[in-house]
Amino acid sequence: MPIRLSGLSSGMDTESLVKALVSGYNVQKDNLVKARTRLEWKQDAWKTMNTSIYNFYKGRLSAARLSKTYNLKKASISNSNIAKVSAASNAVTGSQTLKVTNLAAMGYLTGGKISAKPDKDGSTKVTGSTKLSDITGMDSITGGSLSVAIDGKRTDINIDKDLNVNQFIAKLKDAGISASFDEGNQRFFVSAAKSGKDHDFSITANDADGLKALQSLGLFTKNDKDREEYNKWASYADAANADELAAVKQAEYEKVEVKVEDRAQAYADKYNDAIAIMDRIASDDTWAGLQPAKDKLNQDKTEFDNKYASFKKADGSYDTSKMNETQRKEFEAESKAISAQESNIKLYEDSKKTVDATKDYVKFDKDGKAIANPEDAKIIAEVQLENENLKQSISDRLDAKVAYSVQMKAAYDSIQDSDGAVRIKGDDAIIELNGATFVSNTNNFSINGLTIQVTEKTDTAVTITTEADIDAVYDNIKEFFKEYNTLIMAMDTAYNADSSKGYEPLTSEEKEAMTDDEVEKWEKKIKDALLRKDSTLGGASSAMKTLMNSAIEINGKKYSLASFGIKTQGYFDSGKNEKGVYHIDGDPDDTVSAGNDDKLKAMLASDPDVVIEFFSKLSTKVYDDLGKRMNSTKLSSMYTLYNDKQMATEYSSYNTKIKDKEEYITRMEDYYYKKFTAMETALAKLNQTQTSLSGFFS
Repeated sequence: MPIRLSGLSSGMDTESLVKALVSGYNVQKDNLVKARTRLEWKQDAWKTMNTSIYNFYKGRLSAARLSKTYNLKKASISNSNIAKVSAASNAVTGSQTLKVTNLAAMGYLTGGKISAKPDKDGSTKVTGSTKLSDITGMDSITGGSLSVAIDGKRTDINIDKDLNVNQFIAKLKDAGISASFDEGNQRFFVSAAKSGKDHDFSITANDADGLKALQSLGLFTKNDKDREEYNKWASYADAANADELAAVKQAEYEKVEVKVEDRAQAYADKYNDAIAIMDRIASDDTWAGLQPAKDKLNQDKTEFDNKYASFKKADGSYDTSKMNETQRKEFEAESKAISAQESNIKLYEDSKKTVDATKDYVKFDKDGKAIANPEDAKIIAEVQLENENLKQSISDRLDAKVAYSVQMKAAYDSIQDSDGAVRIKGDDAIIELNGATFVSNTNNFSINGLTIQVTEKTDTAVTITTEADIDAVYDNIKEFFKEYNTLIMAMDTAYNADSSKGYEPLTSEEKEAMTDDEVEKWEKKIKDALLRKDSTLGGASSAMKTLMNSAIEINGKKYSLASFGIKTQGYFDSGKNEKGVYHIDGDPDDTVSAGNDDKLKAMLASDPDVVIEFFSKLSTKVYDDLGKRMNSTKLSSMYTLYNDKQMATEYSSYNTKIKDKEEYITRMEDYYYKKFTAMETALAKLNQTQTSLSGFFS
């Protein structure tokens, strides 16, 4: 950039002169900026309009095509204290009987009140930080463990003397149940995560100390759910079951005992397989035995390494990418051959080991074929020893279980429920609908389109009545026209807007000369008219109006919206931009048509199928046409009515033109400043010369 000198020598206002010289270019740039701003505003106006159109298209209009939108049902019950009911469109119309046999319940345990050993202040209050060993009754417990079972999951919890109340609660929660401790009431509260019999929980002890711990923590009750767990081992503790126990031992033993014949056959099978492999290897002409085979393999590998040494890499592998096609094929074939030899040698060695290990357990038939030798003393002795060990293991395990059960049964029978503990079992809701029984783990049922929420048991049946919900269908149609009217008015308002001729977006200098209110009104005038007479908008609006006014043939008879008392006002009676707005006769919320007879509701009551088919077909026609208009093209994106791609390209073009114009203006300014600087420099030299000459004559 040249040095920009002011008019020190010439006395000229250089900056003003340069500004004036490039003013024409600045006007051109300002016009480009204004055009870009107008385009940007138009993009925003179209985005807002397109969003409204798309929301109507995908929402209310799309739903209006479906018969289920109009096929609405309502259900009522003769005694609302028993249940709450609702009906879906597929619910059967008519009356049904309901009897509530049982209500669902969540498994719940309210612990008994507990206390702690007195502290130095004499307080016996239990808090979240109190150690379990400091709770009354826990001091005699040296260990023990509990089991929490819920939803098919079983978790053991060890009773650690250093565990505090909060940590114990965390372990209960980790096991899958809800748990808390109420310091105000000094009780544990435990519950299942879900209601229903199958989601109930149990907290049982794994040993005598565990039973004592449950009682001391206020969590022990002899309830049905826990008793199911205890009964799994309690039967072993009864001496009267000695014969049954012996039968159990024998049954388990028979499942795992090893048969002499099975062991002999296993040896024979291995021997036969090994002999077959060795025979195959021995019959091969290339094999004269194991050592010659190894010698040949070593020789082949040496020749292979020498042949392809130039292709060998540092890691021992070969770089086949440097080989030509012939070399690569030979390399692959020879490599496979060597691998096959290695495999055969290993197979031979493994087979020989098998033969050596099994030869004492087999014999040969007259043809020399290896067969099982079930009379062999080694097999018999080995099987007998293994079976004796298995039998003893089973007996020891079951005897230990009996001893454990005797101990636990005695402890269980002698222990009392925790004082004040209350257990509520998880239970299922059971109802009879039209005599058929249904079960749910919650109090909610969904049956053939009916949703039933039971709240109270009943000895006698109540009646559920299902019928068409005319009011709901009417409201759906009313909401459809409410949204349609709002959209069509917005489209017509934008299309019929007053002209903004003579108004252009303001530059920064122009805004500074006006008040904020004046700027706002000026810009609003332009923005309101951005979609004025837009052919795309006008075409969509006209098409929607034409289709909405079309006739639909049903069962040989033609119907229009007017057939159902839905029409627009007369041309001269309609307000500005309201000529496409529909009014429903008898609609109490519409001052235009509230006093007319309600044809729509009458038709819904007398012939709902015609109403449903008409609105479904009419909505489909509008939906299909609008969908085609919003299809993706080279100029527009999918679900976009206007040419958003084209506008984006134009906006980018304006950016480029404005940038080019700004750079051109800068170059021209530099050019003029350079000229003026040269002039100032020449004048300065002339003035200096004149001063020198004047000195000679003075």
